[in-house]
Amino acid sequence: MKRFFWSVCALAAVLSVAPVTGLVAQGVTTAAVTGRLTDDAGGAVPEATVQLTNTSTGQRYGSRSGADGRYFFENVQVGGPYTIDIRALGFEPLQKTGVILQLGQRYVGDYQMKRTAVQLTAVSVEAQANPLLSASRTGAQTFVGESLLAHLPTLGRNFYDFVSSVPQVVSAAVPGISIAGQNNRFNNIQVDGGVNNDVFGLAASGTPGGQANAHPISVEAIREYQVLIAPFDVRQGSFTGGILNAVTKSGTNQFHGSGWGYLQNQSLVGNNLSGISSADFHQNQYGLSFSGPIIRDRLHFFTSVDVQARPADHGRHHRRRRLAQRGHP
Repeated sequence: MKRFFWSVCALAAVLSVAPVTGLVAQGVTTAAVTGRLTDDAGGAVPEATVQLTNTSTGQRYGSRSGADGRYFFENVQVGGPYTIDIRALGFEPLQKTGVILQLGQRYVGDYQMKRTAVQLTAVSVEAQANPLLSASRTGAQTFVGESLLAHLPTLGRNFYDFVSSVPQVVSAAVPGISIAGQNNRFNNIQVDGGVNNDVFGLAASGTPGGQANAHPISVEAIREYQVLIAPFDVRQGSFTGGILNAVTKSGTNQFHGSGWGYLQNQSLVGNNLSGISSADFHQNQYGLSFSGPIIRDRLHFFTSVDVQARPADHGRHHRRRRLAQRGHP
C-alpha cells in the first residue's frame, strides 16, 4: 500500500512540472516597456495611468504606476511606432511618441512629470541611446530589421542569408551557417517562438526541406529577427552555436501589397578560373504578399505566397550532352 501511495505522489509531481517546462521552451517573441515616473523634486508619482498605443495597428496596453512610481508592460508586440500617454492627478499630461520596439528589447522610459500649479514654458529634449552602452542588452547579439531585409542583396532569398553581416557568423562550404565556430546543426532557428530546425539532421543546411533546397519561410513574411551568440537571458536556450529568433509580419490599419519575380540560369553565371562554363540550370521564384485590416484597430490579416520552380530535366540534359561530347552513347 505504501509503495502504491508513493508511486501516485511521484506521478503527480511529474505532471505538475511538465506544463512548466513546455512554457519555458517557447522562446522570446515580444518586447517590454518599463520605467519610473517622478515629480519635479525627484519623488515618485504613484497611481499614474500609463497607456501604450501602437499607432500602426491601434493596439493598446494599459498599466498603473506603483508606490515607487514604476510601471511595466510585458509581452508587447515588436515594431511600432508606439505612443506612451501618462496622466496623473495634479500633474500635466505627458506624451512620448515615435517609440520603436525591437525583438527581445526592454525599453526603459523614465519620465519627470510637471505639477499643474507650476506654469513653465515647453521644453523639448531629444536624446539618442547608445546601443553599446544600453543596460537592456543581454549578450552578444545583432538585429536584422525590415530595412536590412529590404535593401541587402541576396542570391537564394533565404531569410538566414542576411546573417552573414554578423561578425560571429561564417558561411560554410555547404549550405548553412556556422555561428561562433560551431556546426550549423548546433544552431537553433525559431520563427514566432516555434522551433524551425531540421530536427532529424538530414539536410546540410540545418533547415526543414534543405535536401530539396527549399526555403523554410519566405523573406517577405519575416518582420525582423535577432542573432544571439551568448545570451544571458535564461529564456533562450537549446543551442550551443547561435540562435536565429525571428518574428513574422502582421497586418495594420492600412492595406499593403507587394509582388516579385526572380530568374536564375547559367547565362547569368560567368566561367570559372579554368574557363569552363556553368552547368545548365533554370530556377524561377515568384510570389506576392497582401495585408490590411479586417476590423480596424482590432483584427488584421497578412498573407504571403512564395513559389519556387526548378525543372528537373535540365540536369539530365546537361549530363547527356557532356557524355555525347566525350564520345559516349
